[in-house]
Amino acid sequence: MASTSLSPLRRTLAAADFGNGVSSVLPWGRYFFINTDLTVTLHGDPVGEWICLDAATYPEHSGIGLAESRLFDQSGPIGRGTQTLLLGTR
Repeated sequence: MASTSLSPLRRTLAAADFGNGVSSVLPWGRYFFINTDLTVTLHGDPVGEWICLDAATYPEHSGIGLAESRLFDQSGPIGRGTQTLLLGTR
């Protein structure tokens, strides 16, 4: 039977993709903010089961924004994730 557990790298990449959703600063019912890309830069190999995500979103009046995530494992900082956002009203 195949294992269903995720490797530390897969956990980290999944967490990096959550930045836009967990750091939204605009009302969900009035605005959409679609991440059009995801860039993850790691300066260390993730270790362990737990990954910490510290995310912030920076919307601009131009309709473009940025979600930036700092990523940590049990040893400390391991990298960052960024997502370009398409913003608009519903």
